[in-house]
Amino acid sequence: MKRITCVLLVLVWFTSCTDKFLDKEPTNYASQEMLMSTAQGVTSALIGCYNDFQSYTYYGRNFVLIGDVYADNAKLSAQNTGNFSSFYNYAVTADDADLKDFWSTAYRIIKNADNIIAACKDSSRKDLNNAIYGEALAVRSLAYFDLVRIFGNRYSFDNAGIPVASDTVPYPERTKVNTIYKMIISDLTKAESLLEQAEVTPFRFNKYSVQALLVLVYKTNNQFTNAIAKAEELIASGQYSLLTADNYIESWSKESSSESIFSIAMSSTDNAGTNSIGHMLSPDGYGGLIPSDDLLKLFSDNDIRTQFFNVRSETFFNKYPGRDGLGVDNVPVIRLSEIYFILAECYILTGNADKTIEILETLTKRVDPTASLTFSSTEELIQKIHEEYRKEFAFEGKRFFQIKRWIWDNPVILGYAFKCPIERTDCNSTICEVENPSYMFAFPIPTAELNANSNLKQNQGY
Repeated sequence: MKRITCVLLVLVWFTSCTDKFLDKEPTNYASQEMLMSTAQGVTSALIGCYNDFQSYTYYGRNFVLIGDVYADNAKLSAQNTGNFSSFYNYAVTADDADLKDFWSTAYRIIKNADNIIAACKDSSRKDLNNAIYGEALAVRSLAYFDLVRIFGNRYSFDNAGIPVASDTVPYPERTKVNTIYKMIISDLTKAESLLEQAEVTPFRFNKYSVQALLVLVYKTNNQFTNAIAKAEELIASGQYSLLTADNYIESWSKESSSESIFSIAMSSTDNAGTNSIGHMLSPDGYGGLIPSDDLLKLFSDNDIRTQFFNVRSETFFNKYPGRDGLGVDNVPVIRLSEIYFILAECYILTGNADKTIEILETLTKRVDPTASLTFSSTEELIQKIHEEYRKEFAFEGKRFFQIKRWIWDNPVILGYAFKCPIERTDCNSTICEVENPSYMFAFPIPTAELNANSNLKQNQGY
């Protein structure tokens, strides 16, 4: 793994943020201007964006674990001391520190990417290459994608999204969800062409990881045909291959695998220690979150993924074992198996059940050779896709978003309306079910941001 580092100037710049993330000229404006004046400075600023993804408020821990504990994959352990309890109990408020910190970190990435993009678009700058421009577009797109999935609700409440950072509009209103998606797709399409010759590594955006992110964005935005085309193109490139039963479990102790399309790099120097995903899930650390019985019972005894189970007084899920001590795990954002799952989803939604079944057989039998796939209806096949996706990406932060996007009110597609609520059978919260759609599928805008920008309106229900 290539170690991601920053010069001191970048560290000073990136840690000097305020709650007013859209300030036109922050207090460190001179430092930013100086940093952007050289190619080395711009490159260092780009590395700083990747470093922000490592934050425990983002992919380093919180953003990932919220996706499982807010849904039905995880619950609070007996030794939990309050971590993520507001999310598990559906008691999240606009004053939640975890949401505020995630918002600030994501918008810091966006603002810094904006500065890089502006430098790259300057016609007088002959010292900047296409790869820097393309990567900046991609990291900004990922941050916007994550923000709109957390704070936006597509299906009701007038589709309020998130604000778009701007130097000319210091206090913007929230942009509608579909407009945000159009912007993300436009930026990623441009980034794909700019990164045509970029080095292929799972720790920096390149042509293929941008294609993969486009697949996720298209599917989330219900653009099934576009998702199919881009997924097929990515798979046909031969750049990645599915893990097999022989190397599946071991791969989680490695820096990357044949499935690693884009991951957040974490070295021993980056080790967040007690703030890491591994520390929160391991009984040798906090052990604050454990898999629900609802999740555990989905795995057959012959499924190799049961090797993630760590049975003590409770059953823990050991997907992040630590390469160089507890907490040193590269965090997967997009794996090849997810591209296959999305392709399977889109095939069935466009009337190609045979291809869906073919993909499902490949994905399930590599982890459970005894798996039997028999379906008597389209609905059963859809439920199987949903279940297998849930098992494959447990504790990778995808469960909440999976449930949120699995809703189609238009019965023309399948012949009936399909909605996926949050349903917890193994539940020690006062709320064990959340209908879909619901205002609870969009988190509250942080109070600090509402106070800083009077043009922001709070989500319904908070």
